[in-house]
Amino acid sequence: MKPFNSEKISSEEMAILDNNSEWLGIPKSHLMECAGYSFATKIMNRGYLEKNNKTVIFCGTGNNGGDGFVVARHLSSYGVKVLVILVGDPGKIRTKEAQLNWNIIFNNLNYSIDVEIVKDSTDLINIGNRIKEDKSYHVIVDGLLGTGIEGKIREPIASAIDLINNIKKVENERITVVSIDIPSGLDPNTGDVTDKAVKADLVITFHRRKKGLSCNNEYIEEILEKSIGIPPEASLFIGRGDLISTLKKRKSDAHKGDFGKILIIGGSKNYSGAPAYSSLTGINFGIDLVITYVPEVIATPLRSYSPNMIVRTKKGNWLDIDALEELTELIKWADSILIGPGLGIKKETENLLVELLKNLKQYKKPFILDADALKLVKDHLELIKGLPTILTPHEGELKIMMNVVLPSYENIVDRSKVILDLAKDLDLTLLVKGPFDYISNGKQIKVNKTGCAEMSIGGTGDVLAGLCNCFISTKNDLFKSACSAAFLNGIIGEYCKLNVGDRFTALDMTKNINNALRSVLNF
Repeated sequence: MKPFNSEKISSEEMAILDNNSEWLGIPKSHLMECAGYSFATKIMNRGYLEKNNKTVIFCGTGNNGGDGFVVARHLSSYGVKVLVILVGDPGKIRTKEAQLNWNIIFNNLNYSIDVEIVKDSTDLINIGNRIKEDKSYHVIVDGLLGTGIEGKIREPIASAIDLINNIKKVENERITVVSIDIPSGLDPNTGDVTDKAVKADLVITFHRRKKGLSCNNEYIEEILEKSIGIPPEASLFIGRGDLISTLKKRKSDAHKGDFGKILIIGGSKNYSGAPAYSSLTGINFGIDLVITYVPEVIATPLRSYSPNMIVRTKKGNWLDIDALEELTELIKWADSILIGPGLGIKKETENLLVELLKNLKQYKKPFILDADALKLVKDHLELIKGLPTILTPHEGELKIMMNVVLPSYENIVDRSKVILDLAKDLDLTLLVKGPFDYISNGKQIKVNKTGCAEMSIGGTGDVLAGLCNCFISTKNDLFKSACSAAFLNGIIGEYCKLNVGDRFTALDMTKNINNALRSVLNF
């Protein structure tokens, strides 16, 4: 059971794992410590350095530089003479973990570690001469830039890369260049070098090899992978990192509609609340435009929920084929469509759903089938195979749809296998709700453990489906959208339990989306 598709990993996936590990209780400073320690011990075990040899560590102001500060500490503990070159302003060190380790070496370890701060490229000339003239220097550690590199490299980093490459060329027999995680300047996802990059004898990369790393080119001679203590749970269980990666921001030149246009199709004579909860979720999430299409009989109570509701209607008590023409135009308009909340299971509604599915396929629009739509689609599964869709059944609905009985939600291995196979057979994304939510697109499987027993009330599933709609409409792929929606839905429930009380409602959840988000982002 692999959470990701290959052994290699992208920089985005690595950032997710870092944040998920923190969510699991492993501070990022612990991961940085493990990275620096494993890097330093590997250099020593390889015999690149001995006691009283010298090394120079070029550090930037990001986490790659933070790793370099830790490497400096551990190498000095082996008796190596260490020179740390900070290429940049100490006041601009970007993370608290890197700042912590900078403060340690700069304020407290000035006996065993020399430090020089480079704010201008001209400062590098003397440093280069010093390394070339002092024959006890044997290793250059490159910790300038990490996985966030993009575009043209700015000074003085650009000159530092040139200096490292120049020393390597001139002193190739004496100096070994070792890069932390990735050669500075090389794109970790593609391996491209758009400007310039360090030419490393060895790259020690952390957790898993980055997608852009490969040997036998002019920038990398050898690659080693080292564990830094990221547990399997960081990949399997959805966490803060998954959510952060899907929370898009409006561009400064955005226009109304750029940040999502969603359509909710549902409601019937018997159910007005369900489509309201899904719509209010979109509105309070911050989606630009939310249109709710319902039978006319519930239009007035639906509009009463909020002046922000945009309600379109079709005469009658249930939606039927007469709504097809107007809904087709709305499908063309929407970025994402949710069908099902409160829809009812009338035969005429089933006929409408079949035609809507044909239109969704024609216009290649992503959509979610929830609640009653899951019951109506059970005889038409061939229509949704391979389409960009999320199905959101609980165990009972899954049994109705596919006559599948799942292993216990606590039996992660067996339950995951069944759901993974179902998603693969249907070639779509399944979000199976329960005490643990299971999400799979047939290639990946993730489990969500957020939420609380107090969420087992009417309407929370409509909020979840609405969140799926939100993440899709803001340009996330369906699997990531389903994962983030399940995680955030549970977080909102936990927030409401803590701040509203045990007897909160789905309406309380829609009102507290932003509060719950802040609680996660400020974690």
